[in-house]
Amino acid sequence: MSWLENTSLRDLDEGVVIEAICIRCLHTWRQSPTALLLKVDHRDVRLDEVAANLACLHPYCRHVGVRLTLIRNEDTSGFVGGMP
Repeated sequence: MSWLENTSLRDLDEGVVIEAICIRCLHTWRQSPTALLLKVDHRDVRLDEVAANLACLHPYCRHVGVRLTLIRNEDTSGFVGGMP
């Protein structure tokens, strides 16, 4: 089982952006989890189901099937110390 099968779409925080890459034309776009939740039929959809059934947004492609990546938009703190 991969992380896509273990993660539900409703479990993602608001600080996460989903980046989708079309398998055929390599078109890349980003969507929020809430925008995808509005499109699905049931709330318990897993990310592997989203990747298998999401269509490309490019007007001439419309291929069904994408590769998903999660991008966190949270502020990360940098390393403050230094080497002696």
